[in-house]
Amino acid sequence: MRFSVELELENELFPKDKNRVILSFLKRNFSNYDMDFYKRMYEDEVNKPKDYCFALYMGRCEFLRDEIKIPDKKVILNFSSYNLEDGVYFYNSILENKKDPFKIKNNTMKISGIRMIKEQVIKEESIIVKTLSPIVARKHTGDNKETWYYSLEEKNGKEQLNYNIKENLLRVFGKEVEYDFKDLEINILKNKIVKVKNYNIVIPSNIAILEIKAKPYILDYLYKAGLGSKKSQGFGMLDII
Repeated sequence: MRFSVELELENELFPKDKNRVILSFLKRNFSNYDMDFYKRMYEDEVNKPKDYCFALYMGRCEFLRDEIKIPDKKVILNFSSYNLEDGVYFYNSILENKKDPFKIKNNTMKISGIRMIKEQVIKEESIIVKTLSPIVARKHTGDNKETWYYSLEEKNGKEQLNYNIKENLLRVFGKEVEYDFKDLEINILKNKIVKVKNYNIVIPSNIAILEIKAKPYILDYLYKAGLGSKKSQGFGMLDII
């Protein structure tokens, strides 16, 4: 399921660690709407993988040292989920909290509207996508000191992205997906490295246009759940072009 949520700000300054703000916003909404769902997503299992992603559109904004200046005081939150249940809970949680302002650093954010976006049906074995939020290709060994981030233009970057994809596919579809995964092919048509502040850490990530070749059910998963690492923290959301 795919949604667009319009958020209004009290003033034009938004924290530069924007994904952290939105993740806190989502947690507030989920916990207010259904605590059991919130616990399943965020407490019962540490760092539980999630099959949703989100991206922010801030219009004509200006990046300052510690904040983002948004003159029209509006932010669009785009949200996509592979699982129907996650999408339903997201939609209902937004409606539940529509009248409750969300306080952020030196500002307040409130929900002004939500609409469902029609998803594209994937029947072919090739799609061209652009990133709505940057892709993270990350190698992580359990210690933050042993974490590497890659450009998709590097050989290591493409290999790590494929590894990240395979991990998610195995978790969702089981070992049977390994046969079809062998046919996965990602071609980088355009890429730019950007540095994104995320929980006070600056993460190198990729704004890209990609051609992805795979079985339609795999393409459908990547389109809806996102691509790469940290998808549920505001990275890896795709749109078909």
